[in-house]
Amino acid sequence: MALSVVFALSAGLCYALAAVVQQRVAGKQDDELSLSLRLIWALARRPLWLAGIAVDLGAYCFEAAALGFGSIIVVGPLMASGLLFALPFASFRTGRRVTRREMIPAVMITAGLAVYVAVGAPGGTTSHAAHWAWGVAGGVVIVASATLVLLGRRAREPGRRAACYGLATGIVYSLTAVLTKATVDRLTPQVLPILGHWQLYALLLASAVGLVLNQSAFQAGHIAASLPAISVANPVFASIMGVVLFGEHLGATGAAAWLLCGAAIVVMIIGTLWLARSPLVTEEVAHVPALEV
Repeated sequence: MALSVVFALSAGLCYALAAVVQQRVAGKQDDELSLSLRLIWALARRPLWLAGIAVDLGAYCFEAAALGFGSIIVVGPLMASGLLFALPFASFRTGRRVTRREMIPAVMITAGLAVYVAVGAPGGTTSHAAHWAWGVAGGVVIVASATLVLLGRRAREPGRRAACYGLATGIVYSLTAVLTKATVDRLTPQVLPILGHWQLYALLLASAVGLVLNQSAFQAGHIAASLPAISVANPVFASIMGVVLFGEHLGATGAAAWLLCGAAIVVMIIGTLWLARSPLVTEEVAHVPALEV
C-alpha cells in the first residue's frame, strides 16, 4: 500500500510537469491540426514537446509500478494530485500568477482525495474479468468519449472546447489504467507470454487515441481548462471500472466512515467546478500573452 501511494504521487507530479510542457507547445499549433495525427507529427518536431513526452513516459512507469502494488481505486485518485502541482507550473507559460482562486479549489480536490484514500481504505481482489465485461467497458468509453469530442467541436469558446476534449481524454485514460493493471498483473520473469494477451494491444491502441485527444485538449485552451477535467474523469471512471471488472471495493466501515467518503467526493466535485470558473479557464488563450517556446 505504501509503495503504491509513493509511486502514484510521483506519477501525479511527473504527469503535471509533462502536461505543462506539452501544453506550452501544443497551444501554439494551428486549429486545423486538432484531433489529427498531423498534430502529433507537428509536435514531434519540437524538442521541448519531446522532453515533455519523456517525462510523460517516466510518469507512466510510476503509474504502472503503483498499479503493480495497489488497486485502481487507490492509484487513480492519488494521481489527481498532479492538478495541484500543475497550476503553479502553468503560470510560467502565461507569465500570470496563479491566485487563491485557483489554489484553494486545487487543495480541496487534493484534500478530498486524501480523505477518500485514508478513510475509504480501498482494496481489490483480482485484475481478471470476463471478455463480455471488457466489451461493455470499452463500448461505454467509446460512446462517452466520442460524444464529448462532438460537443467540443461544436463549442465556440476555447475553454469549453478544451474541457470537453479533456473529459474525453480522462475517460480514455481511465481505460488505459485498467488495461495497464491487467497487463502488469500478468507480467512474469518470462516476458514473451504477455505478447499473447489482447490487453497489451488494446492498451497500445487506447494510449495512441488518448495521446491525440490529450494534445488536442492542450491545443484548444489553457491547461486550467483541460487538466482538471482529465484529473477527475480519469480516476472516477477508472474506479468504476475497477469495481465492475476487478471486484475492487471500499473498506470503509460504519456510517461515519461512509459519510466522510461521501463528503470527500462532494468536496472534490465542488473544487473542480470552482476551478472551472477561474478566469484562467473562461478567458481565451489568445488574449493571454504567452512566453516563447
